[in-house]
Amino acid sequence: MRFFILFLALGLGACDEAPERSSAKRPNIILFLVDDMGWQDTSVAFHEETTPLNQHFRTPAMERLASNGVRFTQAYAAAVCSPTRTAIMTGQNPVRHQVTNWTLFPDRDQSGETERLRAPDGWRKEGLQPGQVTLPQLLGEAGYRTIHCGKAHWGAHGTEGSDPTKLGFDINIAGHAAGAPGHYHGEENYGNETAGSYTLPWGVPGLESYHGTETHLTDALTIEALAAIEQAVLDQRPFYLYMAHYAVHTPLQEHRPYVDHYRGQIYPGTEIPIPEVEAIYASMVAGMDASLAQILARLEELGVAEDTLVLFASDNGGLSAHARGTTPMGTGKETHNGPLKAGKGSAYEGGTRIPLIVSWARLEPGNDLQNRISIKPGSRQALPVISEDYFPTLCAWAGVEIPESYWSELDGLDFSGSLAVAGDPGMDRTLLFHYPHVWGPAGLGYEPHSAIRKGVWKAVYFYEPERWELYNLADDIGESDDLAARRPDKLGELAEAMRSEFERLGAQFPVNKETGAAELPDWP
Repeated sequence: MRFFILFLALGLGACDEAPERSSAKRPNIILFLVDDMGWQDTSVAFHEETTPLNQHFRTPAMERLASNGVRFTQAYAAAVCSPTRTAIMTGQNPVRHQVTNWTLFPDRDQSGETERLRAPDGWRKEGLQPGQVTLPQLLGEAGYRTIHCGKAHWGAHGTEGSDPTKLGFDINIAGHAAGAPGHYHGEENYGNETAGSYTLPWGVPGLESYHGTETHLTDALTIEALAAIEQAVLDQRPFYLYMAHYAVHTPLQEHRPYVDHYRGQIYPGTEIPIPEVEAIYASMVAGMDASLAQILARLEELGVAEDTLVLFASDNGGLSAHARGTTPMGTGKETHNGPLKAGKGSAYEGGTRIPLIVSWARLEPGNDLQNRISIKPGSRQALPVISEDYFPTLCAWAGVEIPESYWSELDGLDFSGSLAVAGDPGMDRTLLFHYPHVWGPAGLGYEPHSAIRKGVWKAVYFYEPERWELYNLADDIGESDDLAARRPDKLGELAEAMRSEFERLGAQFPVNKETGAAELPDWP
């Protein structure tokens, strides 16, 4: 609540520039969420300058969206998927909602361990469950047709939370407990053992009509989403589409025909061959972008593009250490997200910084909705934002009142007012990250960690080997110059802010395997 009040005071929240909450016509809303997409996995530049990776990937639909809207250059998520997805649904930071790692079965901890530490005892292995206020629930109560399409990954197998319709969605297309598909190709029944079956834990449900066909999973989801959009328009219902692609999560499998552009080619401006795994990965990105293009085109055909807001985002930083093998372009280990350090699962920027674009599907001068929710076309916004901010922001767009009793449980901020203001808002906002688990390989920030960003400064604590690090992201976006020893004053300031927030939100900590006691940070 403290941060929300600060946001309003600075004119960046739901103030006079934000949409009015009224019974007026409501916009359609699409939250287009890509799984594991890195900050640089696109031809849209989110860095200060275009990078070699931007030249490698082809994402024309994202380019169109960015030209019509605003790209957030300092947008964040949790380091892995379920914590982010639960934050979007609840508006809560993972420290508060306690789904701090990815989920699968309610009685199984997916976390790795270090030599000394294991995951907290009480984190919510069952994931998000009915009974909590959710974004689609509020939108549905306000008259929206709420459509889930793709990856859910909120509640574990065998729990009600694995079913999106138990969490506020009217329609569920192919969503369940798993965070990855068994296979992307229809010929392989999307990971189900036989055509027409459902195979736990990874088989994708609900797309039996595509089994045995050559339809890629991304394309099947798009076809189904288009049908749901069309029905909502025919029924004259405003709709909220949560388009949550399984792509570009593993398994890395080619998306035909897009792979033909990359296979056997060289990186632009170099003589370096594109590795096969990178050709496959780029084809999955291209297929995702083609899905976005098809959705934008169908909105045009249905005559609702000018009344539809699109928020494009990823659920965590891009894959790097895991699955992609040889680092591209001969740039050294774990530079798939360069200039950011490391990738998904890491405490560093490559693990948590994501692409984020907000735009109208089509610009229409004089449109009443676009006058109410003003977006500066082709602009860049340096305001730090994070996934839990989507909850209050989308509610503001929809004119939906958040229950007064829920404000004390809400951590996200409404950033509607920043959409019409280009540049750096100069706000010293605090962002909190907490991953008391082990994900992926050792090294480069994959140990249990917590981090806090305040302004340009970022402090990271690693529970093993009990080490603080400090970076100035304005000068050192690659986090190569640890200033902890040289700026103990700044480190102490950020550590104290972290401690205060952990106490307020009820943080859980890694557990010492020998003593069974929780290990808190070694506060400086």
